[in-house]
Amino acid sequence: MTLPAITRQQLDERDAADPLAGLRDAFALPDDLIYLGGHSLGPPPRDAADRLDRTVRREWGRDLIRSWTVHDWIGLPLTAGDKIAPMIGAEPGEVAVADSTSIDLFKLLAAALRLNPERRVVLTEAGNFPTDLYIAQGLIELGGGRHELRYADADAIVDAIDGEIAVVMLTQVDYKTGRMHDLATLTRAAQAAGALMLWDLSHSAGVIPVDLGAAGADFAIGCGYKYLNGGPG
Repeated sequence: MTLPAITRQQLDERDAADPLAGLRDAFALPDDLIYLGGHSLGPPPRDAADRLDRTVRREWGRDLIRSWTVHDWIGLPLTAGDKIAPMIGAEPGEVAVADSTSIDLFKLLAAALRLNPERRVVLTEAGNFPTDLYIAQGLIELGGGRHELRYADADAIVDAIDGEIAVVMLTQVDYKTGRMHDLATLTRAAQAAGALMLWDLSHSAGVIPVDLGAAGADFAIGCGYKYLNGGPG
């Protein structure tokens, strides 16, 4: 099948009608550059330098340790989290911007296992994001091998959730294939079997609609490069 050729005029018309076109001016970009490398390092917002200067000179430089309360530095994890919450179906106060994805996964997985102490198995799929698997393997090793990491095919997750499963740990969107798990269905299946559900939203939050509240998810992690202008993790 041969697709019809598109003309420069059609491209210009589409650019002119693009509702996001004006946002380019909010970022510091050379005029002659088309920059598509936003995956790991997007262009800086134009007001970023002024904001950094204000933080360093007027807050840190002038108010010193008082800035934790005077400028609410101590509340920034939840302040930033509240900006992300609407993107993932969470309520104010339910999201915190904290450490890297890997460290947060370690902490949440450890917490989930402690909340389900009578069970010993973490269920995931072999095709899960490799770092997530390494974190789970390391946590289990650190715990003296009392727990087990068990794998199931993507199509067989629900059938694999039995009375031994403490936590089901999955990434919503497969980073290789783009295949998407049903957030609500798998969460309900895990909870119905007495397991907790831990989602990695690194490849879905800010890209597709996500509603953790409607799904009733127990835990979720994510990272910044899909919905914030920053680096991975």
